[in-house]
Amino acid sequence: MTRENKKVSIIIPAYNESTGIAETLKELIAYVDMNETEIIVIDDGSTDNTADIVCSFPEVKLIGHNENRGYGTAIKTGVRNSRGEIIVWYDSDGQHRPEDLEKVVNEIKRNNLDYCIGVRGKDSYVDKSRILGMAVLRLFLRITSHRQVTDFNSGLRGFKRGVLLKYLSFLPKRFGASTVTTMLMQEEDYIGSEVPITARKRVGKSSVKQMRDGFRTMGLILNIILLFHPMRVFGGLGTIMVLAGASYGIVRALMWNAGLPVLAAVLILFGVQLFCFGLLSHQISCMRRARNENPDIYTIIN
Repeated sequence: MTRENKKVSIIIPAYNESTGIAETLKELIAYVDMNETEIIVIDDGSTDNTADIVCSFPEVKLIGHNENRGYGTAIKTGVRNSRGEIIVWYDSDGQHRPEDLEKVVNEIKRNNLDYCIGVRGKDSYVDKSRILGMAVLRLFLRITSHRQVTDFNSGLRGFKRGVLLKYLSFLPKRFGASTVTTMLMQEEDYIGSEVPITARKRVGKSSVKQMRDGFRTMGLILNIILLFHPMRVFGGLGTIMVLAGASYGIVRALMWNAGLPVLAAVLILFGVQLFCFGLLSHQISCMRRARNENPDIYTIIN
């Protein structure tokens, strides 16, 4: 007997969210059409009674991790156990409103989009302790990706099922899944949109560590850039090294009339090596992306 497919799957990762999860689920159940929607809560190794609270809602599907494995892993678990044609991520801490979730879903349906991101507006609650860190990450992302990003890590976002499934292996185990999917959708030129949403003050305490998770997110951004544009990094650095070595060598040669200095030669050779490494990385990148886009072809070949 096959499972009946749903039109929308709402994935809710939860870790020690006993203070807010009940109200979140009450709001959703009262708002959405449960005949067309499934709500999946992934209890990510909570040490409080989050799972017990979720069990009191028979309409909700609960999946438990026996230990805390991270936000990204919880998202993956939820997606793999979902049945919806459209998959929406939704926070368990009361930040999001059901009417904003409806905006995201309707935007995807109405315009036949691959994804849609809920962008927090000026009327949204802002944790002042995160303002500086978010500004630094936004600037870092803009510099490395050369793209204007409005709200790169909003937790309310929707995807067509087939699109998201292709990239589950790219999602980090812990924080950063929102940032990674934002970049992936843009880099792969999927058709998407943004809708304005209002985020409320969260209920309970966040498990995000500003410094630790901020540096991890920077590392994830670099990984994505290296995956899609290795020549932008290695080719750029190689070109700088060659130009620096050549400039230094010419100046020293003209001033001292003693030929090309050793340092200039080293810089030029190192630059050429970086450029060649960029070319090789680009070929590997193309092969990996092609394999990710057409897994069935590679399965047949192997």
